[in-house]
Amino acid sequence: MKNIYINLYKIALVGFVGLSVVFLAGCRSKTANVEQTSVVQEKMIEYAGEDGKSVCDILKAKYQIDSTTSDFGMMVNSINGLKATDKEFWLYSVNDKSGEVACDKQQTNAGDKVKWEYKGF
Repeated sequence: MKNIYINLYKIALVGFVGLSVVFLAGCRSKTANVEQTSVVQEKMIEYAGEDGKSVCDILKAKYQIDSTTSDFGMMVNSINGLKATDKEFWLYSVNDKSGEVACDKQQTNAGDKVKWEYKGF
């Protein structure tokens, strides 16, 4: 009779451990190692002018841009993925003077301060 109780005890213990493992495995937090990255899109970009290069030549060499060309010249639609909208767009200045021609037609000199700003109205 004593053997029956020992066998029942073993069966119960194995069952309890098995159920515990299944329960704990199901409750385990399901997380993945995810690298979080933050994308901050700059709304102002500054760089130095270079002799014989246009505002756009330097911009294209330093940043990822999307542009269109018309009879007036090149128009920048986006810089580093920040796209122009109906209400916001990219404007440049050279030495704090707003651009009066398309960026591919504005030549720079060494020491010029070129600034692009994402502005709205």
